[in-house]
Amino acid sequence: MGHLSGCRAIMGLAALAVLVAGPVPARAQETEPVTVERLRPKHEKHATLRFLRENRDFIRARYDLLRQRAGGERGEAGEIDPRFLAYQEMLQDLFSAQGSVATQNDSLARRQLLASITELGSLEDQLDVMDSLLADQRTRLGVLQADFTGRQRTALIVVLSGYPSKAGVDRVTVTLEDGDTLTVPLTDPHRASLRKGGVVQIFHGFVEPREQVVEVAIIGERWPRGTKGFVTLDPARDRLTLLRLDLSSVGPEGGAASIQASKWLHDPRPYTGDD
Repeated sequence: MGHLSGCRAIMGLAALAVLVAGPVPARAQETEPVTVERLRPKHEKHATLRFLRENRDFIRARYDLLRQRAGGERGEAGEIDPRFLAYQEMLQDLFSAQGSVATQNDSLARRQLLASITELGSLEDQLDVMDSLLADQRTRLGVLQADFTGRQRTALIVVLSGYPSKAGVDRVTVTLEDGDTLTVPLTDPHRASLRKGGVVQIFHGFVEPREQVVEVAIIGERWPRGTKGFVTLDPARDRLTLLRLDLSSVGPEGGAASIQASKWLHDPRPYTGDD
């Protein structure tokens, strides 16, 4: 039984080695031609049992003398070769190692999955913080817009942009339809801001929601007196209209009539950054 168990262990190791290593490729051998004949070749037959036939009576006589008798020693199993036990232990260690590797791979996959889930949670928290900051920013912009534009009905804002390169401007006069006149002097900071692309507000007030004409005059040393420009507006009811007067292309020869003007309606909705 010990030798049989050892043989099974050896066969198990051999089978496992084949499964792990895969099939062993056959060694390439040189081929030689073989002749195929039409008839079966005749070969001389040798009498392989000649001795048994010639001595059959003697062998039978010797068999008749055989008798069964009990031996003097009890039947006991011999010692098992330690190598066979070692093979069995090697198989057990191999199966245990395979289980450990599978367990480690599963544990690594779980840790990677948990790490990914943690990173996604952290990213979601960061996005929530950014969303909250954007919401606060929209609220602040809404407050600033309400403070600067005011909660008013039909109103008009007039701003200046650009600065003429041919002659300096000292003052700008705006006369509304109802006869109100506003003269705004341009200081050195105003001129510097206009040269750098800024704007200067010269009027902000209520107006009637009807078609009307705004008179604009430019005053300076090299500007001819009495030259004026006129802009026709039709302010929308309960809205804020903005009028921009661009001075960058005007000169003394064209006077205030060469001002490039543009207008637009103010959008009361807070800026969200989606447009």
